[in-house]
Amino acid sequence: MTVRQKPRGRFHHGDLRRALLDAVAEAALEHGPEAVTLRDCARRAGVAHSAAAPHFGDKRGLLTAFATEGFERLGAAQEAAMATAPRTARAQLTASGRGYIGFARANPAPFRLMFREALLDPSDPLLNAAREGAWAPLERSLRAGLPSLAEAALHRRLALAWSAVHGFAALEAEGARHVLHGAETPDAAAEAFLAAVVRAALAPQARRHSQ
Repeated sequence: MTVRQKPRGRFHHGDLRRALLDAVAEAALEHGPEAVTLRDCARRAGVAHSAAAPHFGDKRGLLTAFATEGFERLGAAQEAAMATAPRTARAQLTASGRGYIGFARANPAPFRLMFREALLDPSDPLLNAAREGAWAPLERSLRAGLPSLAEAALHRRLALAWSAVHGFAALEAEGARHVLHGAETPDAAAEAFLAAVVRAALAPQARRHSQ
């Protein structure tokens, strides 16, 4: 997430909420998600803590709003990648993963914070809607590739694909690139990884032989 520096004490109506969310990204990048506080974000935005509280209530409210925006942008990144890919299920599923990894690479600190469940309000309806939106591109492309698969089996494939791609993106964000990439470039390693995930996710279901 691009952090826009705000002049201290020079907000027009409606600017403060945006400045506080930008301050979360800045603080998370500097000190990690767990160290973000409402007071520090208010200081970075150039206002008193008492001026920041009405917008989000408390730290959990601030981080929940930040994560909600992050999931919306994560979904949009996948959709943007899929929009330029061929309309086959394999290409769309690959593009979904490419957009997911690309978002995490461009926004490592926000990406890490978005999945810190203990810091967020899991009952927030906007957060849950945004999470569903981030899941939707993957689900849509996988359903297109496996239209006759039973719902439970499809869900397992979705869980496999999402957890694999998320794991790759999260490990990159945590600094494990040398293990993930080996001798390859980051992009080449990601593409080879995505190809393997897509093959597994779209593999025909094995038939059960009768005894």
